Amino acid sequence: MSVHTNPYAGYLLVHFIGEQPLGEQVYFSYSEDGLHWKDLNAGLPVLSSELGEQGVRDPFIVRSPKEEKFYLIATDLRIANQKGWDTAVNAGSRDIIVWESADLIHWSAPWSVTVGVPGAGCVWAPEAIYDEASGDFLVFWASATQERHEDHRKQKIFCARTKDFRSFIGTETYIERDNHIIDTTIIAHNGCYYRYSKDETTKNIRVEKGISLDKDSFIGLSAPALEELLGVEGPQIFKFNDREEWCLIVDRFAEGKGYLPLLTSDLASGEFRVLQDGEFNLGASKKRHGGVIPITYEECSRLLAAFGDGHQVLAGQFADPDLVKFGDRYYLYPTTDGFDGWSGTQFHAFSSADLSNWRDEGVILDLATGDVPWSVGSAWAPAIAFKRSNYYYYFCGKTETGSHAIGVAIAETPVGPFRAQSEPLISMEQMKRLGIPMSLTIDPSIYIEDDGTPYLLFGNGNPTIVRLEDDMISVAEDTMRSVSGLLDFREAVTVLKRGGIYHFTWSCDDTGSEDYHVNYGTAEHLYGPVTYQYAILVKNKERDMLGTAHHSILQEPGTDQYWIAYHRFVTPLTRFTQGKGFHREVCIDPLTFSEDGLMHPVQL
Repeated sequence: MSVHTNPYAGYLLVHFIGEQPLGEQVYFSYSEDGLHWKDLNAGLPVLSSELGEQGVRDPFIVRSPKEEKFYLIATDLRIANQKGWDTAVNAGSRDIIVWESADLIHWSAPWSVTVGVPGAGCVWAPEAIYDEASGDFLVFWASATQERHEDHRKQKIFCARTKDFRSFIGTETYIERDNHIIDTTIIAHNGCYYRYSKDETTKNIRVEKGISLDKDSFIGLSAPALEELLGVEGPQIFKFNDREEWCLIVDRFAEGKGYLPLLTSDLASGEFRVLQDGEFNLGASKKRHGGVIPITYEECSRLLAAFGDGHQVLAGQFADPDLVKFGDRYYLYPTTDGFDGWSGTQFHAFSSADLSNWRDEGVILDLATGDVPWSVGSAWAPAIAFKRSNYYYYFCGKTETGSHAIGVAIAETPVGPFRAQSEPLISMEQMKRLGIPMSLTIDPSIYIEDDGTPYLLFGNGNPTIVRLEDDMISVAEDTMRSVSGLLDFREAVTVLKRGGIYHFTWSCDDTGSEDYHVNYGTAEHLYGPVTYQYAILVKNKERDMLGTAHHSILQEPGTDQYWIAYHRFVTPLTRFTQGKGFHREVCIDPLTFSEDGLMHPVQL
């Protein structure tokens, strides 16, 4: 089954942050919606140049469709070195600085290429677009030059062609107007090209449309919102991955505010809507002139692993993760999130060799397709176990009557295909018949006793445990009991055994609350009673980690090393102003024990 109908799942913004000691280098930011951004690499530069001026501005990134690699190009300039703007304009570096990468993580050493014409000042804001017609890149930039017929230096856009960003041919003037012009960006759509440039005299953005990349192909478009927006530069435009809408970002240099997004659903119309401050979040650092590209799910995952905050591991909205290890590979089985009322229907599986770089293995069950005969939706909180060459997947679903139940599906591999049983394994009707108090029959977890006996723990409102029969698809009802001692229990109970002691953990409060957290207790017997100890996973408001709970714990086989997987509210927190409990993301952290044998609280 296809993982993504659209190959792109997020966005990468490369940029600089200003004229300060490390400001004129290359920074990375990541977004899943194109409007709310996370600073990567702890807000530090990802790439730095010691060539030329020993600093770079206006970085731009482009995907090479034939080579399966990326090129990042930038202005060779560092204003912080005190040479001044006049020197840059009139006698600046005629080079561009270039890096290349196959994966966005590992980058080549930078190299410099002289592209500016003799007598030019600085080569400003180089950008590139792949030309399908010619099979190469059109690279363009601004430089101030003075021709023999001119009485002063004027900023113009120049261009050249390249296949490898090492050798360039055909340098020529690309755009020249009566006014100074700098900062050009181009996007293709439906056989046309749209060109956005800064009028350096009026300090606003002008738009043109062409049927090819040829310099004589373009005609002006009226764009009132852009023409009225003064004191901006560095335009960048990209299409949203999930809809027919485009985002133009412009650097508000005159106000010192960094980027401002504007939206349009029709490039040819020239009509843009300026977003208000509450509609976007550019992250902690000020974003200056850069470039945006859409990236695939695997590229999102790699960026989070290499440059993320050290907690989030899955790109996108997922929750209630069950973390396991089969053989030499890790697997995550979460709830697919982002739906009002937790109304998602699909279950994904993810796999990893290192707990950091995760691959989406696709949809393994879909409650909206008939995969599960007894369920009509609300795919929540799965867990998985292995026994005798089969994988048993326990999951929650809503029945036609509106109640919630726990089902089981079987597969021969960790990623399916899974075949669901025709009836639920655990249901509210069963609880009533057995006299077990229960708010919802949800949130299964699996515990395997030392002798191999499997147990299922579950429940909302009342923690319950029952032994699974040898077939793993039925339960021994006479072994079903409530577990006492779980202070403030809400849901998602788990247990592990260490040093002869049973360690219980469970979620408290409500998943829509920022105070959703995990409590911890110990017991001498699997059925309790449990002695409450303390909370081991709670929010860290200073780091925007809220609603941290509904977890699973993995012990590395044969070791005393443990990991806890959980979810938190989607970050940045401003992305969703309401219903944060429907918008969550998956994190993993180490879990350790003290010398007295008790769990340490997780450090967020």
